[in-house]
Amino acid sequence: MLKLSVLLVTYNHSDYIMESLESILMQKVNFDYKIVVADDCSTDNTVEIIKEYEKKSSIPFVYLDNSKNLGITKNYKRSFKACDTEYVAVIEGDDVWTDPLKLQKHIDFLDNHHECVMSFNRYVVAKYETAEFHIQPHWAPAGEFQYISARDIVTDNLIGNFSTCVYRKSSLDKLPDDLFEMTVYDWMTNIMVAKTGFVAYLSDVMSIYRLHPKGQWSGADQEKNIRNTMEAIDIYNKYTNYTFNCEFSAHKARLEAQLLSNKAQKAVDAVKTSRATGALILLKELTPPLIKVILKMLIPEKIIQKISK
Repeated sequence: MLKLSVLLVTYNHSDYIMESLESILMQKVNFDYKIVVADDCSTDNTVEIIKEYEKKSSIPFVYLDNSKNLGITKNYKRSFKACDTEYVAVIEGDDVWTDPLKLQKHIDFLDNHHECVMSFNRYVVAKYETAEFHIQPHWAPAGEFQYISARDIVTDNLIGNFSTCVYRKSSLDKLPDDLFEMTVYDWMTNIMVAKTGFVAYLSDVMSIYRLHPKGQWSGADQEKNIRNTMEAIDIYNKYTNYTFNCEFSAHKARLEAQLLSNKAQKAVDAVKTSRATGALILLKELTPPLIKVILKMLIPEKIIQKISK
């Protein structure tokens, strides 16, 4: 009997999907699992690439209907419902699992910690184009794991992306249908899951969250993302009956401070730019006399007089 569904969520990921698939297929496990492909009507050849990899593997692939674009929220709603195994691990088609024992570690942990409704691991946030990366969360548990509550997730979105998460299917089944009537990503989903039990934060770094221009979140303008999150906070706070009002309010205040900081930095940069522009204008004005001075130093006076005539 299959124990786990690997939910592969894709949309126009043809540039990245091969790495994601290879990171799934390299997993070393002592249980059976399947790959559920939830493509959201990609217009590139993402699904064709997946099917080529399927031919090389003995792992069963299940394809959800992708004839219509649902949007990320509705795509996750139908994907969670389509999984029928004890556990569900998520990987988005532009992310990568780096540890070949990732799935085994998560499932072993959850099998032995029934108080936990899900687990997540530390991960690398990477900008491949500029060779920038950092590890999230910035702090690691003192031991193998640490319990995380819904209140912790509200305060600071520690989990950060779906591709670090492994869920008990029973916890996903408890998500209310109207949750997905809002614009919901990993943050609110994980808050609602965490309301039903403990979340385990595993200390090992086991995945990469890739930042790139085509990303749903990473490809958008930073200021726009911040403002969208602030708007979402008001909606989420109301949806949860203000149970986490203090935490949501503090999170929103930090985002407001970040916007002000960004605005101040832009003002400083503008001043620097204006100074640099002024220096260039001055240099342009000074260039002709400077050239004359240099020519006088290098060329004999008699030759200069002849040139002048």
